[in-house]
Amino acid sequence: MPLSKSGRLQGLEGSNPSLSALIKNISYMPIESFPPEREQNLEQVKLAATRALQKAFEVFSELGERGLEEVQKNQFGETALKVDIACEKAVLDSLKADNIPVRVYSEEHGVIDIGMPQFLATLDGVDGSALYKQDRLFGKYGTMFSLFKGTDPCYADYIMGGIMQHSTKKMLVGLKDDGAWVLEGAEKKPIHTSNNIDFDSKTKIYIDEFFEINRDIFSRPLVGYNTSYKQASSLYYADVAEGLADFALECTRKGNLEIAAAYGLIKEAGGVMVDLDGNDLRGQKYLNFGMKEKEYLPIITASSPELAQKLVAFLRDRRHVAI
Repeated sequence: MPLSKSGRLQGLEGSNPSLSALIKNISYMPIESFPPEREQNLEQVKLAATRALQKAFEVFSELGERGLEEVQKNQFGETALKVDIACEKAVLDSLKADNIPVRVYSEEHGVIDIGMPQFLATLDGVDGSALYKQDRLFGKYGTMFSLFKGTDPCYADYIMGGIMQHSTKKMLVGLKDDGAWVLEGAEKKPIHTSNNIDFDSKTKIYIDEFFEINRDIFSRPLVGYNTSYKQASSLYYADVAEGLADFALECTRKGNLEIAAAYGLIKEAGGVMVDLDGNDLRGQKYLNFGMKEKEYLPIITASSPELAQKLVAFLRDRRHVAI
């Protein structure tokens, strides 16, 4: 995904009129080009966010094997790799260069304010670090980033949600009211979920089995179904957005950085993210929902609303049987 001389992400231009208008503004913008009245500049902000993901890829590529070096413990007590910190820094530096007034909630750098925040962002430098260490060249781990309108947004206030999948060199982005897209090399194409509405043994389901609650709520009732555990939320959400899987079943944890980044991508690709009662996350406040310590709330990401409700009903019936 090279940048053109003007700073544009090559291949983004397309037949979508709104997106085409967006891409014309991707050239690097000086600080004074972002006045306080941000309402008039959301299109530029979308592209600045997309460019920040591009910068993470560039830094990732430069690091190579050096990215595997263990550096420090992060806020969650986990060992951060050099690549985790470097990719986050690349995104933060890009946002600073574009003077985006944002409060960033990140895994490795904590909470960072850039200017006087008018937006909220979430950032995970490399989601799926375990997969990265096991399969650096081919694993579908990635940088996950989201941008929301306001500093206390609901999930419905997303502006952009995206994943930079480093090993495949693919960027997947969902842009508010502009759809979901994959950028690969100089090519851009729209993506959509599978739209599958059939819930049966062939339905492809990812379950984050690292957490006990997911094993209890999802894995046990779904024994005999087509489930798998791949150690990377970025892989799950990317596959659902591209129509390669039908479900991603996880739970809230650690600031919900991945869930926030996935929400806009999944919605723009035609999917849904709901709680165990089938309620869409759109009305939930990012800073409140599932944010209590060890508050693991099950989240269902599905390729279609109909499929989500079928799983909700299935799980409800199994819980009633167990009682």
